[in-house]
Amino acid sequence: MFRTRRAFSDEFERLHEQMEQMWRRLSEGGSGRSRFCSPTLAPPTDVYETADEVVVVAEIAGIDEQEVELEVDGGRLAFHGEKVDREAHPDRRHTQMEICYGLFGRSLVLPARVDPSQAKVTYAGGFLRIVLPKVPEQPARHVRVAVRRPSDE
Repeated sequence: MFRTRRAFSDEFERLHEQMEQMWRRLSEGGSGRSRFCSPTLAPPTDVYETADEVVVVAEIAGIDEQEVELEVDGGRLAFHGEKVDREAHPDRRHTQMEICYGLFGRSLVLPARVDPSQAKVTYAGGFLRIVLPKVPEQPARHVRVAVRRPSDE
């Protein structure tokens, strides 16, 4: 019961093709079905800083700014919400559906300490913009301390 290299190779090729077909069905979707969407969408995000601010820009088309919650905890910024399908209707039969809907969120390390109580958030053209003013750095304090030997007490 020895298999030739050719038979083994053919079997491997069939398995590979079956896996490719399965992946295409999952990722592209079929007629009227959405392509594979992650359970939580992670919007593409840029983070940069100026002399006075940390700015976060996230690309999230099709939301209302009221649907976004922000949280700053220590040196991390987290935002999350839900992108709702406002065009959904039970009588519609899609022939193509590529837009992902559902929960979205990101958690990012901030490059500097910020004051979250002064955050400014805007949403325009599919971009969420979060501007966080930096907390002024405390200048280093130098304190001169005399070192004594135990016998000097």
